[in-house]
Amino acid sequence: MSRLQEYMLASASSGREVVHAGPFTVTITGHDPNVYLNYAIPDPGAEPTPADVAALVEAFTSRGRAPRLEYLPGLAPAVEPALLAAGFAVAERLPLMQCPPGEDRDAPLPAGFELVAPQTEADTAALLTAQHEAFGEPPPGPQHVAATRAKAAQGQIQVMARDLASGEVAGGGVAVAVRDGISEVAGIGVRPKYERRGLGGAITLHLTRAAFAAGATLVYLTPAGEPQERVYARVGYRRTDSVLFLSYEGTA
Repeated sequence: MSRLQEYMLASASSGREVVHAGPFTVTITGHDPNVYLNYAIPDPGAEPTPADVAALVEAFTSRGRAPRLEYLPGLAPAVEPALLAAGFAVAERLPLMQCPPGEDRDAPLPAGFELVAPQTEADTAALLTAQHEAFGEPPPGPQHVAATRAKAAQGQIQVMARDLASGEVAGGGVAVAVRDGISEVAGIGVRPKYERRGLGGAITLHLTRAAFAAGATLVYLTPAGEPQERVYARVGYRRTDSVLFLSYEGTA
């Protein structure tokens, strides 16, 4: 888990403003206020003081961002009670799932679709548009497209599912660039009108195998809920831990 937390911290820090507030590393995405792109991770064994928590909150609010954390709670058990007492609340506690090498299971791509990597700026915009629609987010802007293309140039694996009949991108996802043998599969999204056809599983399997081919020995993801967890389990993922999400709601 320590290895995985170090990887999560390195991934979160890449391409973001990094601020240190006491035992917290705060990562800020300047072009996007999305809470999933702006969060802090505590140091292993952190025991935050009230001054540390105040510095943490200020690091976010001074930059127009909502204070938030994502981390593996077992590595810093004193953080949760300290932050809950200071006005934070548990936003989510999601399962952490891993797929060991060789344990992935086939998930056939539905007929009438292809899985391809975005090649052009228009492809990247189409992939992001499909993901944003799947997650109920506003359409992506030029900065989102530029940042995503930069990540691809740095080794992030990206794939989109395209409807062969219409040419429309139905969904997609990414596998974060392999670092120290680890990759995270993330952003798996399918447009509502294309759901329940098996695309989510096919996209996940494709990215998982691509990450292994790129040198990963540990591939993980965090499902948003039980339906997603069932999809990932079908392609070989299993629960190994949990990820804690804390959000600030004001002074307790």
